Amino acid sequence: MNTLRIAQPVLEQLWRHPQQALTTEIGGIGVSLHVAIPNFDQELKAFYGPNILPDFATAEERSGIACHSKHFGLVIRFERPAVLNMHDENLELLGDSKALIAQFETVILHNAQVDEGSRHIGHRNRFPHLNFHRDRNEHQPTPYSLYSRDPSDPEQCHPRVSSTLFTSNLVGYLQCMRERNYAHIKTKGAQPHYTIFQQENMSEVIGKVVLEHRWDEPFGVGEISMLDNRKSLHASYFRQPHTQGYRIGVRYLC
Repeated sequence: MNTLRIAQPVLEQLWRHPQQALTTEIGGIGVSLHVAIPNFDQELKAFYGPNILPDFATAEERSGIACHSKHFGLVIRFERPAVLNMHDENLELLGDSKALIAQFETVILHNAQVDEGSRHIGHRNRFPHLNFHRDRNEHQPTPYSLYSRDPSDPEQCHPRVSSTLFTSNLVGYLQCMRERNYAHIKTKGAQPHYTIFQQENMSEVIGKVVLEHRWDEPFGVGEISMLDNRKSLHASYFRQPHTQGYRIGVRYLC
């Protein structure tokens, strides 16, 4: 059974040249890799401007939240369907998953599904529209969330009409500052949730300060995404107004 492993020289090259896609193999299957939002730190500066984000040291001191990523999000696309052993029976992530999340905060896999033995672990959920939140807090033993689309499921085999959005915890603070929602950030540290971007044109946000997993691969294609709740926020985005889409697979891992 394959686990998610990527040679370190490949990742180092991708980090040095984040606007270039690379190809390699995982478990004998060809894959393409690319950074979802290269130069994420510069995108934040451009979007929020010097009044809200004079520099990261100041923003981190004011908010009590660290900005971890120079580049945000790793996208991996398998050339043919891949079945991956993502975690063990103790719900601990396997392979390089933790290291990849530590480096890129969010990892998205296309044309991949979890192994049959663990396919029905966890539950299904549909997140509120543009309510950015964390599934777990710092004190819970399972800080990682893994979301999945099962291509063998009669519902999830279809493309989904709603997306999952990901961003850094610091963006919750910065966006509240932009929206002058000061009451929501009167205490330091990452908040459990932020209802933000309600008045934004999301086409100007997605791909710049927010990463989108659209779940819209063709019929019968598996998809996975993962994040560390200690560093990142996520929310649903209903691309078609009043259409929520089916509930996505959710499991919490250590």
